[in-house]
This record gives sequence, structure tokens and C-alpha cells, in this order.
Amino acid sequence: MLQQHLQETYEYLFDTAHLALKEGGSFAPFGAGIRKTGEQIHTNVDLPIDRSAPQDHISGLIAGFRLDEQENGLIAAGLVFDGRSSADDAAALCFHIEGANGRAVEVIVPYERRTADQIAFATPQISEVEPEIFSSVM
Repeated sequence: MLQQHLQETYEYLFDTAHLALKEGGSFAPFGAGIRKTGEQIHTNVDLPIDRSAPQDHISGLIAGFRLDEQENGLIAAGLVFDGRSSADDAAALCFHIEGANGRAVEVIVPYERRTADQIAFATPQISEVEPEIFSSVM
């Protein structure tokens, strides 16, 4: 069941990020998760894009997920931002997705913009990483 929640979280993040790219370029990092009740959530951080860095948004998202976990209980959570692939410096959607069991993955999906609203995605690069959302370290 956890695997299904992780997959649903990834698909939601990917589809929403893809739509944002097709509608006009880059976007501020945002997140999604699934509560223990089965409710899917969408979250972002209300920071001015012109005066904040992506890391500010990511730190805010992680803090928000930790608070939501304490208040409501989460099964899975993740975030996405428009970044670069470290392998070849290509534009990429960068995901960090975690399950409440403490396992976390990073998914990097390089992409190339063909036209204003057509994006070609390359093969996702997946690697296990340290958890940050369900980590006991605050």
C-alpha cells in the first residue's frame, strides 16, 4: 500500500509540474502528500519568487510537512522543483519523495523544451537518499 501512495504522490507532482511548464516556464517548488486518512494534499510556501531562492521554498515545504505529520499524520510526502541534472546540467524536474517508513528517493527527470508548450522528457534517474521529511532530526 505504501508503494501505491508513493507512486500517486509522484504522479501528482509530475503531472502538476508538467502542466506548469507547459503553461509558461518555471515554477516555485511545491509539494504533495497523502494523509493517513487517504486525503491527498497540495502544499506550497507563500514566499515572493523575486526575493527568495528555491532552497527557501524547499525548507519551508519540509517544515510544513513535518507539522502536517504531527497534526494529521502522513503516509507519503514529496516535493518538486525545476532544476538542473547534475549529470549533464540539463533542465530537469527534481523530486524528493518519502514514505513514512523513512525511505526516501530522489527522482531527476531531464527535459528539453521543444516548443512553448511541448516538453520532451528523458529517462528518470532514481536514487535512494536520506530522508528529510520523516526524519527525526529537526
